[in-house]
Amino acid sequence: MRPEIVSHPPSYARCLAVRITPYAGDGEPDHDQAVTYRFDDAPVMLGYVYRTREPAIVAPACRSPYAPAANDLVAFSAPDNHPAPAAISQLAQGLWQRRGTWLAVDTWSKTPGGEALYALVPQWKRLDLDKHAVPAPPDHHVLALGEIVPTQGARPWPRPDGDQYHVERGTNLFLSTDTCPPPATGFPAPTGQRTAV
Repeated sequence: MRPEIVSHPPSYARCLAVRITPYAGDGEPDHDQAVTYRFDDAPVMLGYVYRTREPAIVAPACRSPYAPAANDLVAFSAPDNHPAPAAISQLAQGLWQRRGTWLAVDTWSKTPGGEALYALVPQWKRLDLDKHAVPAPPDHHVLALGEIVPTQGARPWPRPDGDQYHVERGTNLFLSTDTCPPPATGFPAPTGQRTAV
């Protein structure tokens, strides 16, 4: 019997900027084709759903006493009355445009206390909205849904200030409070060059 996948309640982050990076045919992220969307005046929400397989405890004869974790889900939602519907539509299209291929998704947020937060989903696999139920916050609708695929290897990840993060193998979600402002709307400068903000 296959274990049942259990979805835990989602957590949300208000995103002021979202950058989508497609993967090229060689399986590497194509940073020169990344596109940034800014929502400084009316943030969108990133929802994160941690999933586990139940029952969590398996037979003692197994090598590990715990069942493997299921891939987590991520979703973007926006207020039903968002003041920039064209930008919301463009973000949804960017997240939906490449069926069957991975995307990487960077987000920039601020806490209620004003602390800057950065999150990276290194490998987002698009899912159809009718396949999984991820609740949106009140008065929001879900724009796009994805499954997080753990990274197959370690790699550097460029920051808008020209520096890099180091993303380890097996990363689902990379988080940092050591962040710089997000890049400007549109395509960034070629890899290795600083992007003006």
